[in-house]
Amino acid sequence: MHDLVAHFRAPKGSLTTQELPPDAQTACACCGLAGATLTVSETPLCLVCAPAYAADEDKIDQHAALIWLPQFDQGTLSRLLSAAWTTLLVSRVGNPTHTHALTILDDLSARRVAAIEKIGTYYPRRLRHAVSTLAPHHMLKRQSAASGLRILPVAAWRERHTDALSTLLSNRNRAP
Repeated sequence: MHDLVAHFRAPKGSLTTQELPPDAQTACACCGLAGATLTVSETPLCLVCAPAYAADEDKIDQHAALIWLPQFDQGTLSRLLSAAWTTLLVSRVGNPTHTHALTILDDLSARRVAAIEKIGTYYPRRLRHAVSTLAPHHMLKRQSAASGLRILPVAAWRERHTDALSTLLSNRNRAP
């Protein structure tokens, strides 16, 4: 997984999403699953992973949040989100699996607090602005550093892309 600090230093305006052709049968560069429908900096991404890379996207702070989750890489987090979102699609409210999926999403969302403790914010746009001011020698120090910062797409992102996500998740579930 990319280092968010290094990634967010990309030129201003380069971290927005572009749509892939509808017939593209491309695997997501982040989670590895089929169904990439977007690109960010020419990297194919699925709808679940795209917010982790699209720091210049309009309303990114309403669609995604920084969380501290060093035990998962971004792709693993995206696969967990896909599973939880799929469960919400196929199970009824009150069903134990539906409740469990909501618990997972709530637990992930609560990890914003750790991001605030570590870097002072959970807003991707603020991190993007802050890393643009880092001196090059600070980036050299990061070359071997691991980061636990991850991007969590939130309900507003899921709601904005309800139909497309439903199709993506349904197609993934049919895969062998």
